[in-house]
Amino acid sequence: MEGNDEKVMEWIDDHFVMNEIEIEDFPFFPCGKLVRDKHGETMVVFWCVIYGHVDYRFQEA
Repeated sequence: MEGNDEKVMEWIDDHFVMNEIEIEDFPFFPCGKLVRDKHGETMVVFWCVIYGHVDYRFQEA
């Protein structure tokens, strides 16, 4: 999975204003990152090993 962590971080950087979010490691997913915005909304961004690309899931309400 070398390099995939960087791809996840690049995806996050491309889709968010970095100083407006908090990022935590989320080891339950490959290269997983928990992203939380200033409103407390949370999503997980990770490397999908099946399809070979960055994927994400939003917090369920």
